[in-house]
Amino acid sequence: MSPAASLPPEETHKEISQQDLEEIHIPSLPLGTRIVLLGVSWICLLLGLAGLLLPGLQGVLLLLLGMALMSVASDTVHRWMERALHRHPGLRKKLNHFRKKIHTKFGRQP
Repeated sequence: MSPAASLPPEETHKEISQQDLEEIHIPSLPLGTRIVLLGVSWICLLLGLAGLLLPGLQGVLLLLLGMALMSVASDTVHRWMERALHRHPGLRKKLNHFRKKIHTKFGRQP
């Protein structure tokens, strides 16, 4: 019997999500890149909100793109999205793949 099986369900959930969060840590991007990504993500979020009301704009897609870009630029937002998407492992996997792709393209080289 594993140690996680003997814990109450809420403690098991906390332990697993914290372990997952520690495994996916990626070094932060340079400051200029983060500022640009945050600016683009806020524009996408605002256009997404407008797109929910206006015809012709894909509101949901712009909201998702804005949140994905914001999670790349901010570790805090990324941790929040990881916790929010714990029930959707496919979406979490895609988000992590997108994040790693952006970090390898624009990130600091060790």
